[in-house]
Amino acid sequence: MNTLDKIREECSGLEIEVIDRGNGHIQLKGKLLVNYYPNTKKCSAYVAGTRKAETHVTIQRAIEMTYLPPDVKPYKKRRRNTKPIRQKMLKKSTACHWCGNKLTLNTSTLEHIIPLHRGGLDNENNMALACPECNQKRGHNMPELEAE
Repeated sequence: MNTLDKIREECSGLEIEVIDRGNGHIQLKGKLLVNYYPNTKKCSAYVAGTRKAETHVTIQRAIEMTYLPPDVKPYKKRRRNTKPIRQKMLKKSTACHWCGNKLTLNTSTLEHIIPLHRGGLDNENNMALACPECNQKRGHNMPELEAE
């Protein structure tokens, strides 16, 4: 049985989609998207939108990574004006990512989907607009990953 078949077998019955991207790149799509390279020397995996990969990852660990929030880590605080980014994002959607309330340039904040404290990237692929209340309430936690 090849590695991809083993991964599919391990994921059967779980709410995880297994996507073969070719060249040994496998994506596990659960609550989080994990990029997994099981056939490389380091056997690495990382949560999409984060800074650092884990090495020597087993199939079971890669599956865990799809539903567990990354560990809290120190990070460098971003230092930039977010107004242009918020303006651009408001053209796509004027609703808070979490509660759906209507936002304006003055009432919107940038929310990191995977918080910076958990290794999230400080780029637009990892950002959404949120109202200040939702952004502050969420902090560096990821309540959307908690057991339902």
